[in-house]
Amino acid sequence: MTRRARRSTLLAASLAVGATLLTGCSLTQTVECVSWVPFDDDQQMLAESARLIVVGEVIEQSGTADLLGGDARLYRFDVQEASDERYVGMELEIASRADGCAADPYGSGDQLDTDERIAVFLSTDEQWGGLATLTPFDGVLPADELEQGLVPGLPPIDPAGSCGARMRGSARTCAPAARP
Repeated sequence: MTRRARRSTLLAASLAVGATLLTGCSLTQTVECVSWVPFDDDQQMLAESARLIVVGEVIEQSGTADLLGGDARLYRFDVQEASDERYVGMELEIASRADGCAADPYGSGDQLDTDERIAVFLSTDEQWGGLATLTPFDGVLPADELEQGLVPGLPPIDPAGSCGARMRGSARTCAPAARP
């Protein structure tokens, strides 16, 4: 085989391998991986990243919602105290963020899977449209460890327009993209 023929064969083989790799990539599912900000138990920093801080108890898991390309567990939450008094006495539906890039998305534990009275720093999730924990790792702590006087750093949200919020005993519900 001549040098030119060997180069042509090598080039053709390289192109075939490259095409196969590209085809393989197009068949794989992409996963959106997020680099989460570590809060290191800094409650002031958590508050600055939150839209709402609530204290209360988880009632039950109520389904799932699609957050960042994966299933996040939804929980019904009884609000006993809140940074915005309009939320006191409400029942919220909160998405517990998962680590979608881990083999087990809740391998570090699900922050809302507890029977304890807890404080939760909440953000809104644009994709789901409801309230969610700040990260899979930070933003939920025992209620008795919450520093007093913390104020959320992001603009407040109106409970009337907040999907996932309802008054206890009320028939008004809102569960965007929830799946049982």
